[in-house]
Amino acid sequence: MHIRASKGNKDRFVPLPDRTLERLRRFWRVHRNPVLLFPNRHGGLQAAASASTPLDRGGVQMTLRKVVESCGLKKRLHLIA
Repeated sequence: MHIRASKGNKDRFVPLPDRTLERLRRFWRVHRNPVLLFPNRHGGLQAAASASTPLDRGGVQMTLRKVVESCGLKKRLHLIA
């Protein structure tokens, strides 16, 4: 995973755990947008498949928090989109 402008305003590459990748793949299978992993949902889930804009930052952050919790991570992370 490419983290841009992280602490110290530096870019970093970090490994994506297999479990997290599987959760993200399951999430993608729900909407199947060919370009966006987190498409906006204005117009419902069916419209997400053809959305051309991403979820707003709050929506991405909320989704990532759910992924982190579902993976069983205990430490609270600050997720900034």
